[in-house]
Amino acid sequence: MDIICFPFERVIEINAFILKTEPGMKGAVDIPKLQGALGRIDNAIVYEGLDDVFEIAAKYTACIAVSHALPDANKRTGLAVALEYLSLNDFELTQENDLLADAVRDLVIG
Repeated sequence: MDIICFPFERVIEINAFILKTEPGMKGAVDIPKLQGALGRIDNAIVYEGLDDVFEIAAKYTACIAVSHALPDANKRTGLAVALEYLSLNDFELTQENDLLADAVRDLVIG
């Protein structure tokens, strides 16, 4: 299985698109913090043997959402990255977006 790893630049592009099209605070991205969040995923893949597409997508969501490396829309960006990751791996989710948004919110607040 070829593992797709998202470069931090792509995450920033997704976040910028979200903030351009939806409400949210604009500001600087904490690049080292974002790279650290993405590094947790890469480390889990390489060192912990994480290879399930859905678990990797969930880890992208969680790591980006809780890192707060982006000026705003961290949860939305985490979910968007996960959905793009799944799409790149030939999976399309058909669930209601509200259910996904609620799940991400619950993930972050515990």
